Amino acid sequence: MSVKPISRHVTLIDAPFQGVKGTLGTYLIKAEKTAIIDPGPTVVIPQINNALNALNTNQLTHIIPTHIHLDHAGGAWKLMETYHKATLIVHPRGRQHMIDPTKLEERARALFGDHVNSYGQIKGTPPTRTLESCDNQEITLGDVTLKILWTPGHAAHHQCIYIPEDQTLIVGDAAGHFSEGIIMPTTPPPFNPVKAIESLNRLIELSPETICYGHFGCSGDAVEKLTAHREQIKTWLNVLEDNWGKGRDLHMIYEAIREADPYAMRSGGYNLKQGERSPGVNLQGFTKYIEWERGST
Repeated sequence: MSVKPISRHVTLIDAPFQGVKGTLGTYLIKAEKTAIIDPGPTVVIPQINNALNALNTNQLTHIIPTHIHLDHAGGAWKLMETYHKATLIVHPRGRQHMIDPTKLEERARALFGDHVNSYGQIKGTPPTRTLESCDNQEITLGDVTLKILWTPGHAAHHQCIYIPEDQTLIVGDAAGHFSEGIIMPTTPPPFNPVKAIESLNRLIELSPETICYGHFGCSGDAVEKLTAHREQIKTWLNVLEDNWGKGRDLHMIYEAIREADPYAMRSGGYNLKQGERSPGVNLQGFTKYIEWERGST
């Protein structure tokens, strides 16, 4: 486990997942009050608690997942057992699934299979402490404000958190996966590329300086990164639409994407591994959207 200051009020906690660092990003915002963004799955919560102790965080007032997927929010219930006064702030579409995660787990297993077991125990959060967010909601932690912005695309219940005082934006999975300078989509189904582009436009309008990813780390050229991912989503969608219905399988379509997207070219070839870094899984998000779109017209 390691911690890294990102800005005046924001600290990145890197809790290794299955022994691997640089996989899941949890963010502490600390002022008079404190908030955790994306606590992660249950298996990393002991490490998160250790980090909070090391950072002299005796009280935690808010736990805010960017979205309710298990790798970002699955351990919220466990963290709430330690910080019994903390409230969970989630998108209205996600609240009931945090209280009763039965369907959430079923959908995760349908997509990722037994990989879900690696996240640890899955339990519901206390209903009285699980609150719905509002779009443009502002949470005051003293001299720091957290602004919640609903950003559908990766998921209908996705929200990003902006800290104006630090010009720092925490994006969860709304801006893709970031590793060694390469941005790649995190777009498993159900994914909506049109909503994702709209959300990215909204985030660009904030003109943030620093962007913080769920997977993984931070970068000081936020607008450039957001713009690059917006164009990447457009590219993937255009290539898929151009190749749709021509008898080409996803492997062939992905090779066409790699020719059009320099990030994909640098990221490696097609595979169907379980997990959100898999090109096969992420292509399915686009294909399911196209099937829905063309089936509804």
